[in-house]
Amino acid sequence: MAFLRKDEKKSGTYLRIIESYRDTEGKSRHRTLYNLGKAQDYSSSALKKIGHALYELGGGLPEEIEHKSLHELCRYFYGFPIVVTKLLRTYGLDIFLDRVSRNKGLGFSLTNSVSLLISERLHDPASKLLSYKNQSNYLGLEEIELHQIYRTLDYLYDNQEPLKMMIYQKGRNLFNQKLDVVFYDVTTFYFDSGKEDGFREKGYGKDGKIGKTIIAFGM
Repeated sequence: MAFLRKDEKKSGTYLRIIESYRDTEGKSRHRTLYNLGKAQDYSSSALKKIGHALYELGGGLPEEIEHKSLHELCRYFYGFPIVVTKLLRTYGLDIFLDRVSRNKGLGFSLTNSVSLLISERLHDPASKLLSYKNQSNYLGLEEIELHQIYRTLDYLYDNQEPLKMMIYQKGRNLFNQKLDVVFYDVTTFYFDSGKEDGFREKGYGKDGKIGKTIIAFGM
């Protein structure tokens, strides 16, 4: 078996590739396969290259060395805010929300707050408190206070009708949509009876029941 030996001397550190073996009498011996010379004669990058080359000769993969020196310090999400910001701009909602912020003298950006809430909804739906705690995980969003998030919900409620109309009108123009039926919410009701009749058929209910007869109800 071969290994790298460091010999510390007054003049510096010397490197040798040593092989261990057993002689004819079965005793363990060492012999020098190659003298690499003085470590101080090499740059740090050259020593790394030598180490990588030796590791590869031994059957190792270069990425294994790199991965061993890596560890995760933190994790941030940048894609969600980018997508949400683009959507708000496409539908003109950022202009509408900014106008509400100015007219009401809120002191914070409704657009930024809404962007956080939508990003959280897309990534991992959670409570508003948890969304507030998670905001540092997103890049590109300004910091917002918890009470401002709750105030955002109030202003969204107060302006829900014009917001819904803007989304509908913009979506219809963008995608050449024709309005036939609008579903606001859909839920299911299940029955203990397994008999199917009329609207009642077997299916998977929203409460997780399987094999029951259900009716889908839309509002």
